[in-house]
Order: sequence, then structure tokens, then C-alpha cells
Amino acid sequence: MTITSVPEHITVLGAGILGAAAAHHLSRRGARVTVVDAQAPGYRSTTASFACVNGSAKIEPALAALNDRGVAEYHDISAALGDAAVRFTGQHFVATDPDSLRVAEQRVNAARARGYGGELVSGAAFREREPRLRLDTAAFAVAWFHADGWADPDAIRRHFLTGLQVQRRRATSITPTTSGRVRIDFDDGDSVDTDRVVNATGAGVADIRIPAARAARGTASSGFVVSVDTPVDLVSTVIRTPRLGIRPDGPNRALLHSHDVDGMITRGEATTHTAADVLVDRARRMFPDTGDIEIRRIAVGPRPTPPDGAPSVGARADVARYYELSAHSGVTLAPLLGRLLAEEIVTGTTDPLLAPFRPDRFREAL
Repeated sequence: MTITSVPEHITVLGAGILGAAAAHHLSRRGARVTVVDAQAPGYRSTTASFACVNGSAKIEPALAALNDRGVAEYHDISAALGDAAVRFTGQHFVATDPDSLRVAEQRVNAARARGYGGELVSGAAFREREPRLRLDTAAFAVAWFHADGWADPDAIRRHFLTGLQVQRRRATSITPTTSGRVRIDFDDGDSVDTDRVVNATGAGVADIRIPAARAARGTASSGFVVSVDTPVDLVSTVIRTPRLGIRPDGPNRALLHSHDVDGMITRGEATTHTAADVLVDRARRMFPDTGDIEIRRIAVGPRPTPPDGAPSVGARADVARYYELSAHSGVTLAPLLGRLLAEEIVTGTTDPLLAPFRPDRFREAL
């Protein structure tokens, strides 16, 4: 079903970067859009993202193709917003043990095979690009992906939400009506009828009751990042080692992340402040000659992942006028997925790139 010449009212649940992207593109195509979020826009997953824009981390062909297109979409963002919003600095993946070496080789081989670009570089070439870094463990290999980069997800989210109405409230249920619309109930007892609903609530996508459907629940580990002030620019590229991810975060600033520290937060083994101290201590050890590193900002939030780890995008066959938009690689994919979903809603045509990522694959598995 396509949108008629009369602008429809579409409600987007979730004002993170995914919901903001969908709302932006729907509005540009003539829909009347209301964005609803239970918290301040982008407060949770978007703010707590490491925001590495990349195609290098994906090996499975369909997902790799999607991420490659996601990276390409960011060139339009860069043209519109400039270097403050996105930088294509490249990414180094540093292997310091046999397991990470195997990952590095797999990623390079997969990237080369599909034309994305990747290579194993010498330690000398790595040190030339990143002269301040000192590894406490000798590197087995360094993989270099020149097409990767990083983004400021909050700046991009704000850009997408410009001119749109955002309401601060929590949706509790979605019900198709006999009049061909969709009713949204809220926790304050209020309800509204809308023509279509996009559920981009991330970790909360399965927490909204939909009487006509059974939802497949994904996982939501914790995402945790620390922005630090530094006397000098520590790095010029995105760097991933088994113990620390670090990227630029503006002049004399860096953003720190580690998957094992995410796990500490998820399992309740560390407070945000002790986890931040772990990341800062690792950074100080890796950059011993650059002066003090001071915490500027700590961000923690859910990192939503659909049940099979891949994005969930599009209409649900069992719920009329209802669409889902959820992805673990939300920052890399948001501009692309927001545009493709808006095109699907407005024209009724689904891009073939989205075929493996339809929400109905979970319904069939229940």
C-alpha cells in the first residue's frame, strides 16, 4: 500500500539516530510526521555508541553489502554537514593474539573479495600513521581499512530531527483499528490514532504490546563509551585492539570503548565510574608520553540486537500499517535504513537489499 496524494500522519516511536533518520526521510517525502520518545532524543543507544562507520567488520555477504551501502550513504551526510559530523579517517584493526589475527585476516579477505578495500600493513606503516601509540603486547598483524571512519551520531540525529515535532512520552501498545488506522496507547492513559507507525525504539521494540502479533525478543547488552580530553590529538584514525577501541572525538579529544568493559557493565560487575577508570587506565598505558588524559563524558545505554544479530527493517505481515526498524550497527546503517524504509512506506516498493532483513523472519521462527 502506498501513500496517497493526501499527506498521511506517520508516528515514529524512538528518537535515536534510526528513528530520526526514518522521520527525516518520511517528512521529505510529504508525510506529516510525529516523533515520540520516552526519554530525551538519542539519550540511550545513540549517545552510548562508539560510532565507527564501517563496512570492514561484516563478513556475511548480505550484511556486508548492507553495511557497505551504509558507509556510502555517509558521503552524502559529509557533503551536507561537513567534517564535524563524519570523518573518513580509515580504521586500524590491531591483532595481538592468534584469535584476533584470525579475525583480521578474515575481514581483510572478505573486504577485498567484495571490493571494499582492506590490507595487512607493516608495523612501520602503522606507527607512521599513529606515532603516539605504544602497544603493551607485540602486534601479530595490523589490518587497514581506508574506507572506514567515524561519526558524531548526536549531530546527525539533530540534523535529521530539524523541523520535526518530538513528544516525550512512552508508548505501551499498538492496535490496528477497524477504520484502517493504528491506535497508540501511552502510559499516561492517553491514546492517539495515526495512519502508520514506525517502531524504532531499539531495545524497547518488543516491550510495546501488539495484540495482533507475537514479538520475537532480541538482546540488549550495555554499550559504554568514555570521551576524554587530551593535551594533544592522540590518534588520527579509528584504532581497534583487543583491549581498547579509540578514535578521534574532536580536537584534543578521544572516544574510548572496549567490548569486555561493555560486558562488565552488562553483568553488573562494575559501576560506570570504575568501568571508565579501566578504559582511561588502558589509554594512559597505550599513550604514556602524551600527558594526562581526563574524563570529559561517560555514556551508557542499551545496545539492541535483533534475535539473529542482523537488522530488522520493514512491514510486519501480521500487523497492518506497522513497521519495525532495529539494528545493532545503528549508526553505520541509520541514514541508509531510514531512507530505504521511507521509500518502502511511501512507494510500496522494498529495496532488494532489505530482503534478508524483514521482521517476518522472526514471526515464522516462533
